[in-house]
Amino acid sequence: MQLFGTAGIRGITNSDITPELGVMMGLAYGTVFSGKIAIARDTRYGAEMLQNAVMAGLASTGAEVYNLGIVPLPVFARYVADKMDGGIIITGSHTPPEILGIVAVDSLGRDLYWDISEEIEKIYQTRDFKRVDWKNVKDSEQDDAVAHYMNFIEPKAKGIDGYRILVDLANGAGAGVVNKVLEELGVEVECMNCMRLHIPARPSEPRRTTLTEMIGKSGSYDFAAGMDVDADRVVFAHGVGFSEDTIGAIFATRFAKSMVTPINSSSLVEYISSQYGIKVHYCPIGPPEIAEALLRTGAEFGYEETGKYIFPPDTLWGDSMLSMVNMMKIMNSEGKSIDELVAEFPKFYQLKEKIKVPRSVKRKVVELIKEELLNSPPVDANKIVTVDGVKIVYDDAWLLIRPSGTEDVIRVFADGSSEKKVRALVEMGKKMVLEKL
Repeated sequence: MQLFGTAGIRGITNSDITPELGVMMGLAYGTVFSGKIAIARDTRYGAEMLQNAVMAGLASTGAEVYNLGIVPLPVFARYVADKMDGGIIITGSHTPPEILGIVAVDSLGRDLYWDISEEIEKIYQTRDFKRVDWKNVKDSEQDDAVAHYMNFIEPKAKGIDGYRILVDLANGAGAGVVNKVLEELGVEVECMNCMRLHIPARPSEPRRTTLTEMIGKSGSYDFAAGMDVDADRVVFAHGVGFSEDTIGAIFATRFAKSMVTPINSSSLVEYISSQYGIKVHYCPIGPPEIAEALLRTGAEFGYEETGKYIFPPDTLWGDSMLSMVNMMKIMNSEGKSIDELVAEFPKFYQLKEKIKVPRSVKRKVVELIKEELLNSPPVDANKIVTVDGVKIVYDDAWLLIRPSGTEDVIRVFADGSSEKKVRALVEMGKKMVLEKL
């Protein structure tokens, strides 16, 4: 069974994701990556246990392990990219609190691409681990990754002081970090869910449906921003919650001549491509695919509809803090509010739902649907796309059905210019999934 999904190895804490797995993955990773390896974690139950297990495996291979403690993913990835030969962060990110993950990155700070993760997985399966002589097992070291991140972001934040924003940090690794970084940059910050907890007070995944309290308060600030537990995703709001695709369009039209985005992004992407002359490179869903496509194409911006905004060459991962800084820089330089920036773009409707499906069958179900649609596509469909899952493209809308790479669910997404059409497509997609279960 394949261990690595679109964002590391994830499963139920102490059931799927065990200390034994942590030790062996530390051994397997340390067999491929040598030298200085950073490790960090989020706030969930079991994260410290798993971190210690991974550290033991890494130490056995002779790695120099740097324990960064509890830090958000952007701080961890920045530290790895600047100072390390690799890294592993223990985090469940946006998933429910019982889910934990081992997320490995390379020396660029990006999620491992499939060739490297497959190599590590093969070593894990064969137990062909590297082990050093007892005299070469090193003690771990500690460092202040937040201070290092401040050195990175401070020069990029010229002219953003004076803004007043509200942040919702999901009681996660960003709590006490994101708000303090922004305050150091001269931003007035009010913080919701700012106490670190094992279980967040609201669902970790930042969506407009999970951020209703923040959105309700957001009109009193220049904008509000809600994050997940590891603070790589961010949803913006001001009176209402804004579409992640619209925020992506704002960034793309200011920062990019070419961009990378997965196939589930809104039809708004095609609009900005035609109206602003931005070349769009589509890729499969997931951080490894986005980072790889950015490196391959040399594009200046990447995003996915989950609220991850990527600004190469500085980052190859989602960074909520850099995204907020860049939003304030645009607002400041153009003298516009976030509402005025959002109003530049037409509205497309998108509906995102998911159906719980056992891990053992979720890919098979989507394959059956794909086969059926390729053999007998809907009469009004323009094309069937199978880059990642199966996507039905119409004149004014699309429907995507794909197995999640991070949860035991099948995702059913639809997008289009009509809310009624989008809802009908999602219901059609859900029916197709349920018929195959």
